[in-house]
Amino acid sequence: MEVTRAFIVRPFGTQDGIDFDRVERDLIGPALTLAGIEGRTTLEITRQGNIREDMFRLLVLSDLVIADVSIHNANVFYELGIRHGLRDRHTLLMRAKDTQDKYPFDLQTDRYGQYDPANPAAALPGFLESLKATLADTNKDSPVFKLLPRLTPHDRAALMVVPFDFQEEVEIAQKAGRAGDLRLLAQEVRGFEWGSAGLRIVGDAQFRIKAFAGAKETFELLRGLDSNDFQANYRLGTIYQKLAARALGPDSKLDCITRSELAINRVLARTMPPNDRDETPKESAERRFHRAEGHSLLGSNAKTRWIDDWQAAASPDAQREAALRSPHLASAIQHYLDGFAEDLDSFYAGINALAMLTIQISLAKALPDVWAETFDDGDAAIVALKTSERRAGRLAAALHLAVGNDDKVVRKGEKFDVWKEISRADLTFLTAEKPAQAGTAYRRGLANAGPFEIDAARRNLLLFRALGVLSANVEAALKEMNQAAPDKPAALPVRVILFTGHMLDTPRRDKNDPRFPNTPEAVAAARKMIEKAVKDEMNENGGVAFGIAGGACGSDILFHEVCNELGIPTQLLLALPEAQFQAESVNHGGVDWVMRYQQLCQRVAPRVLAESKDLPRWLSGRKGYDIWQRNNLWMMFNALATQARYLTLVALYNREKDPDGPGGTAHLVTVAADWGFKTVELDARQLLKAGGS
Repeated sequence: MEVTRAFIVRPFGTQDGIDFDRVERDLIGPALTLAGIEGRTTLEITRQGNIREDMFRLLVLSDLVIADVSIHNANVFYELGIRHGLRDRHTLLMRAKDTQDKYPFDLQTDRYGQYDPANPAAALPGFLESLKATLADTNKDSPVFKLLPRLTPHDRAALMVVPFDFQEEVEIAQKAGRAGDLRLLAQEVRGFEWGSAGLRIVGDAQFRIKAFAGAKETFELLRGLDSNDFQANYRLGTIYQKLAARALGPDSKLDCITRSELAINRVLARTMPPNDRDETPKESAERRFHRAEGHSLLGSNAKTRWIDDWQAAASPDAQREAALRSPHLASAIQHYLDGFAEDLDSFYAGINALAMLTIQISLAKALPDVWAETFDDGDAAIVALKTSERRAGRLAAALHLAVGNDDKVVRKGEKFDVWKEISRADLTFLTAEKPAQAGTAYRRGLANAGPFEIDAARRNLLLFRALGVLSANVEAALKEMNQAAPDKPAALPVRVILFTGHMLDTPRRDKNDPRFPNTPEAVAAARKMIEKAVKDEMNENGGVAFGIAGGACGSDILFHEVCNELGIPTQLLLALPEAQFQAESVNHGGVDWVMRYQQLCQRVAPRVLAESKDLPRWLSGRKGYDIWQRNNLWMMFNALATQARYLTLVALYNREKDPDGPGGTAHLVTVAADWGFKTVELDARQLLKAGGS
């Protein structure tokens, strides 16, 4: 979960008989810890410079502000006023019981958490519940925003300065398409003051490279901070739709579609036309664009439900009947039409509306009895069909204007858009009377398209083929598509092995306390254990696609060598550059291990996490975190990014002698289990029994 941050506004020391430091120590601090909330006062952020800068920023950025108004303290009321003036919710007031100071007049109607100044800890259970309730409450608690309902809260992002080097790391990972690296950054950014702004940058990068599993986590974290977060809901509407296409079972697929629709409806609720003010042309255009996208996504979800209604039917005839009967057909058409009506530049919605209308009309003509089932009489069915035909004709005419002239693919001043070119071809396919015209249109439209875009267009045409609609046009179009990119969708790996294990003991290790002795007998025992574990995984359903491991002398190199002999490709992930890693984790094994390491690096090009053991500047303030812990998480997230159906962690280690701490083998075993890896533990104590030490 994303780390929630609190800022505590209170008097300091003992004033009017109340020890406010004790109140924080015995009540506020323990409650924040139990709730998993990080919090601090201005005393903890004192540094060279202007403390008010930090105070102003934290009053706006903090997810929760706790204000102790037990006494009439000017600083407390000043800071509370700033919070109430800039944030509309998530401010918790507290005060001591039976104080001489009366409630301030302007705050008399507010709720307070009360405590006994002689025993603050006694109020802990109730105060903890108040913390949770305040964070969960979606209602305004600021008297300023209650009295001025049109007032807009200050944009927190404007005060969140995301370190430049962090942004560069995200950009590098995005351009290289490294979904695992982005997932690591999303994990590491949590807890910083600018964390939510950093998460947005990572989430957008994940979305752009279509790393939807990671993007879902990132944007759900942001939605956890604000359930109505516009950007998070907007992205999640698409993300869950994409994940539905990859879902392994019908229940999982339905869950993704439902979550997508809920997110989209939240976006549509936020983009209703304002009734209390006039919009600027820019605001109106942005609102209409987002609403068009929202309706298009709802149309796509309805289309998915419609496909599920008929695709499992026993015969082609039964499929056609089920497709025409499905209520989701009309729903998809209407959503797509609503999207196109919101924004005529939303040609995607218009093309899909026309495609679904074309299927509906064609099936209605071929199956008049099925079409007539939902009407009171035959005349009503005929009228409805003619209405659909007129609607399709008007829509086709509007789309010709929206997507432009086929003979002049890119108009003057228009930025090239591959999806627009495909939409032009789709329009020709839907309206052409000669199949050759459809084929020619796709030959032009796909000239600059990649396999992903071609596959998307092909999936739509395969629906027409399955239902026997526009069959001649379909075959002409598919011929061009198959020449541009053969229909061979890439299969996701079934099983990936992530490996971790002890390296050979260094000369510095106590000879009386060995863990992995550098002896032929111990090395042979380790190799045998690793080989058996890998073979066992190979015998599982789907086999092993590839393995991931580091390159330290001992277990890591043995794993790569075993996989190579068994014909399993591996990925070599190094915490440090090749030469530095060799000095750190290989040289102590001796000349033979250095040669094996260098041969491995020649055979498997390594990927490197960092240029030195120092953490990046943006990450250097994180306590209890180092390059080795980061390396463990980096390897794990790269394994997760493979999207393999099964992930196995094979770990060769001695539970009793793994003192390496957070960056050791035991650390990776623990975190991988939390992320759903199947864990195969190889008992490194067998290395000591092998003898030779």
